[in-house]
Amino acid sequence: GEVTVSRHMSTYMGNHTTMPSVVTPGLRYRNLGKSGLRVPNIGLGMWTTMSEDSAEDIIMTALENGINLFDLSEAHCAKGEAELGRILKKRNVRRTSIIITTKIYWSTNSHGSKPTRSDERGLSRKHIIESVKASLARLQVEYIDVVLLHKVDPVCPMEELVRAMNFVINQGWVMYWGTARWSPSEIMDAYTNCRQFNCITPIVEQTEYHMFCREKPELYMPELYHKIGVGMMAWSAITTGKGLGREEITGLFAKSRFNRKYSTFSWCEEDLAV
Repeated sequence: GEVTVSRHMSTYMGNHTTMPSVVTPGLRYRNLGKSGLRVPNIGLGMWTTMSEDSAEDIIMTALENGINLFDLSEAHCAKGEAELGRILKKRNVRRTSIIITTKIYWSTNSHGSKPTRSDERGLSRKHIIESVKASLARLQVEYIDVVLLHKVDPVCPMEELVRAMNFVINQGWVMYWGTARWSPSEIMDAYTNCRQFNCITPIVEQTEYHMFCREKPELYMPELYHKIGVGMMAWSAITTGKGLGREEITGLFAKSRFNRKYSTFSWCEEDLAV
């Protein structure tokens, strides 16, 4: 027994950034950015609508296999937040055993089915606080582990944004915050404002990463991690291009933004949430 305990302790102490799972081979637990929050290297994305029958089986199967990170989005599927909250409450899952991330920028309508086209969007203090409270109500939890700000709001001052995130964290509604689809310069701007106004800094950027979009994740994100401690969560790593024929792939290249510095296929995301 003593040998086993010693071996597990040496594994953790010897490599602080990676800790293997005892449940699923290949699953690793790592610190998110340079924060103390440990997350699995695989999470369950709930951006798309699942049937009530399959959602519960998928979520419980993920938990049984050590995948305890659930990635949600207010704009893409606010119903997913309500569904996750219902299942966790029904199965009496301990809140401390799971990690919930959600993204805010676009609002949903009163039924939570589709994004609105009104002015109820962006990253103003008003909208951030309202979105966080709405997500908490749908999830039926007291706090969210990580809130990601879904793209930069061009009309909102960065100072207002970072102060709003600092407020929701100080209220205990959110534990950490990060960004999604931000450029490296925008992330540095947020970090600088946080330092200037003594606010809590972001810990992660969720970025697109697949064979057509590699420059930002491979060249710029490592530099941000070493300089300011911002980690990276990848989305669309294995789904883009799956099951596509020649005509569909040609269409991808035609609609993608290769004329920009940071090439992206996020147009398919905006079609759902704009």
